[in-house]
Amino acid sequence: MEVGERFRRTVKSVYRRLGLEAEYWPADGSHPVGIRVIARRPEGLFQLGEAQIHSENPQLEFQVEEIAAPQNGDDIHIGDRIYRLESEPRLEQHQLIWVAEVALL
Repeated sequence: MEVGERFRRTVKSVYRRLGLEAEYWPADGSHPVGIRVIARRPEGLFQLGEAQIHSENPQLEFQVEEIAAPQNGDDIHIGDRIYRLESEPRLEQHQLIWVAEVALL
């Protein structure tokens, strides 16, 4: 088995074990799709004059295998919470996972 296939299988296993069940709702009105997501809140420190400001930017990560072409404005429902994609999602370096900046509605 080649390295790329092993990595793909590992990613699928991580999402199966650690991912949250969610529904992906495209903004174009097409039917929702069941997916698994991993939620992250990367932290950042920003300098504003002499003050430092701490921020958290919520992100959801999901597999390319489940959603081929996510778009800005699409929604992801996790339980009773709805998140909207705030910008065009980007692919991580191995092209297997979408990383999407989101806002809680």
